[in-house]
Amino acid sequence: MKWRVWWTLVLLIMLGLALAWNSLVIVDETHFSLVTEFGRPVALYGDEPGETGPHARWPWQSAQFIDKRIQIGEMPPREVMTGDKRNLEVSPFVTWRVADPLKMLQSAGTLDAAAIRLQERVTSAWSQTIASRPLAALASTDAEKWQGDALDEATATQVKESLRSELGVEIIALGLRRFQPPMEVRPAIFERIRSERRQVAETLRAEGESEYQVTVSRANRDAEQLIATAEADAAKIRAQGEADAMRTLNQAQTAAPDFFTFLRSLETFDALLDKNATLVLSASSPWLRLLREGPSSLTTPAPTGANAPSASQAFSPANSLPKPAGELP
Repeated sequence: MKWRVWWTLVLLIMLGLALAWNSLVIVDETHFSLVTEFGRPVALYGDEPGETGPHARWPWQSAQFIDKRIQIGEMPPREVMTGDKRNLEVSPFVTWRVADPLKMLQSAGTLDAAAIRLQERVTSAWSQTIASRPLAALASTDAEKWQGDALDEATATQVKESLRSELGVEIIALGLRRFQPPMEVRPAIFERIRSERRQVAETLRAEGESEYQVTVSRANRDAEQLIATAEADAAKIRAQGEADAMRTLNQAQTAAPDFFTFLRSLETFDALLDKNATLVLSASSPWLRLLREGPSSLTTPAPTGANAPSASQAFSPANSLPKPAGELP
């Protein structure tokens, strides 16, 4: 009998716990909680600050949880046409969040269904925006032609209010992840780009070669001018040096003619004699006197006699040269 009482108590406790659990709604800070009674909304928690935590409800009421964090939607590539009749393959993106959970459930039913409808509307809006502008508005290095930010704003203006009123979602940001030519024409476009780059490279190379030739010609001309100027200056300096040398030599010869004659004699000895030379001189030869007496023979009176040479002829070219062997004076 006691075990029946215990089992009854256990069942009652479990039933009470189940009823208590079904009578609570625990609201997380990242979700909305919508309490409905037979499909009719009766309470919404999470849309106001401080509503996180447990809330009471009747056991026959149900609760639906809706994510209120920012959602990121990436649409698949879609081919569109620009205002100047260029085909493009665009891949848009959109970031959004649920602003009115009740309207979202009434219009779409689930968060995934709302995301699909939102992405369709955003993709369609992008097609209309791109169709009203040229390709340069999307892809241009000219800041005056590029309109990327204006395109984002124009697309957001088309869908922001309608999506808020119809789906209960708020658009935070949207844009294009990627845009490129369609796959079937992409190889031809890339080949055209390569051809244009090759032409630009050839033009730059030709300009560089022309500039190189001009620079080399200018450098050669300048070098020739510098060399000619230097040679003219060198010739002038050389001529001036030779003139100064001759003047100095003449002054030295005039100041000391005997010493100059002595130096010329030594130079003649150096030119004629070597280690294998044989020189035959007469006893009265000035050469022999120079070898025996040295420079003092220049100032010593010459031998007297009818055949003796004068002092001015002692070392003249005719008298100073030695005679060959067998022709003694």
